[in-house]
Amino acid sequence: MGNEQTETYEDIYEPLKAYKNIYKDKNYKLSQEYFENLVNESGVNAGENKILNDKIKKKTKEANNLKSEINKKNVLKFIVWFFIILSVVAVIYGIAQIVNKNTDIVSILMIAIGIPALIILIYILRKKINPKLKELTDSHQDLTKKINELIQEAYQQLEALNKLFTETMSLELFKKTIPNINMDLVFDSRRLDYLVNKFGFYDQEDINRSALFVQSGDIKGNPFYLGKELVHKLGEKAYTGAITIHWTTTSRVNGKTVTNHHSQTLTETIYRPCPYYNRETYLVYGNEAAPDLIFSRTDSDAENMTQKQIDKTVDREIKRISKKSEKSISKGGGFTVLGNSEFEVLFRATNRNNEAQFRLLFTPLAQQQLLEIMKDKELGYGDNFNFIKHKMINAVFPEHLNDFEIRPNPNIFRGYDLEAMKLNFLNFQTEYFRKVYFTFAPILSIPLYQQHMPHEYIYKDLYDSYVSFYEHESVVNKMNAEEFKHPLSQTPNILKTKIIKSNDYKDVIEVTSYGYETVPRVDFFTKMGGDGRLHTIPVHWTEYIAVSRNTEVLINVPEEEKELTYQERFRKIIENAEKQGIDPKEMQKIGLYLAYILKK
Repeated sequence: MGNEQTETYEDIYEPLKAYKNIYKDKNYKLSQEYFENLVNESGVNAGENKILNDKIKKKTKEANNLKSEINKKNVLKFIVWFFIILSVVAVIYGIAQIVNKNTDIVSILMIAIGIPALIILIYILRKKINPKLKELTDSHQDLTKKINELIQEAYQQLEALNKLFTETMSLELFKKTIPNINMDLVFDSRRLDYLVNKFGFYDQEDINRSALFVQSGDIKGNPFYLGKELVHKLGEKAYTGAITIHWTTTSRVNGKTVTNHHSQTLTETIYRPCPYYNRETYLVYGNEAAPDLIFSRTDSDAENMTQKQIDKTVDREIKRISKKSEKSISKGGGFTVLGNSEFEVLFRATNRNNEAQFRLLFTPLAQQQLLEIMKDKELGYGDNFNFIKHKMINAVFPEHLNDFEIRPNPNIFRGYDLEAMKLNFLNFQTEYFRKVYFTFAPILSIPLYQQHMPHEYIYKDLYDSYVSFYEHESVVNKMNAEEFKHPLSQTPNILKTKIIKSNDYKDVIEVTSYGYETVPRVDFFTKMGGDGRLHTIPVHWTEYIAVSRNTEVLINVPEEEKELTYQERFRKIIENAEKQGIDPKEMQKIGLYLAYILKK
């Protein structure tokens, strides 16, 4: 049944419907099978693990009950101490009154009641509360120790399973769910060359951007890559200094001299250069369809509007767009309004440069599917994406990927409770598939993109490196940042790489880290105050001085052998490293790579 459905939706022309009716459940089922296969491969005993975890849960409940009892006893102890202190104060007050010969019935009662109360309270504290509190605390500590021992035993039970989790599991499951969206093992130099020289992708290394994550692939031969980058921008920051001045004046009121007190706050604001950093996630997709078309659009937040609000927005905006069209035509331009006013208004691509190619790409079916995605409030994320097309390169910027770890650390799946681990695994895979699928959804909504197969392309015989600089950057960004940053750098660092040499599945690169040393400064300004005098205002600010540092890194790249498992690939990389005289213990494992710092 699964194969039959996949064939029906081989070209996904209705992304929202396909996700709801096929791919959501298919991915969940595949994720269940994947986890069960891992369990079977590991040989762990699910029954024994359940028995042990039931014991852990039972003892944890007992420990929580003990903790509750301890808290109650501590509250009681606090109350007893409060009355002990009150009794001591009462007795001291009574004695002081008698010493000062101010004897009265109150003083006598304070002493008469205070001393017995003090004796009884101390007795209760020392003989009742403290021993019981110590007994409860000791029991809780013993129980906590026992729980920790059981947890360690449970971890030992599942050690073989925990070792099987890898960074590429979610990727593999996505590929199995939608085979048409092929995911690469690595973003190699051939794929980047294809995007650049075939589709016109601009790959000049921007010193202000550094790849944190990259995943390349293709849809029926049309290349793409998903990227997350740390972006640097030099802007300005406002610094304000202030002083408060005081002075007095005199005036005559009703024949008398009156002193008047005045105060005034004098401020001065300056603007100085300051670096800002943010993370940007995007999808770049190459396709030869509509090769001259250029446009950009920003999200409309249609998912946050009711249909009534959308209709009202469309009625208002279509008038403005129609006037823009009339003005364009009067000046010899080609911009004409689409018949589908709702799509025209919500998609916001009125800066398009080629009307014929725009209509060829955004057919009535494409318009309908994109509107469904943009207005959806349940399955996906609605219209939370920007879209830029520059000739044969398309870029989609989905907000829902900004705070999501697309290539997760396997540690998040590891644990000691098999049932809880399975639930965590399935929840993550469901969310991963949903987030990545709806990143591709705007592209999948355009039928021509799936119908158009790219023409032949002749690759070079030799490339400068095995993998692209995006992969190099993503690897070094996952290593210890302190290894690369300049000793004086006190800001985030943009890491850029340059290939030095490449052979035997090793890329040797030079990593340059760009950061800033921060130096506190103060500027002084004079300003006239209300007292008629000039006053000096200090404004403290921070100077950012650019610093950089170069480090050489060796990256072992996995060989292109499709049948190898993750563990086999990694084992082969270690063997190659040992042959090169490098101790694998000194190398850092980054996904499928082993990275080693050569020199600084």
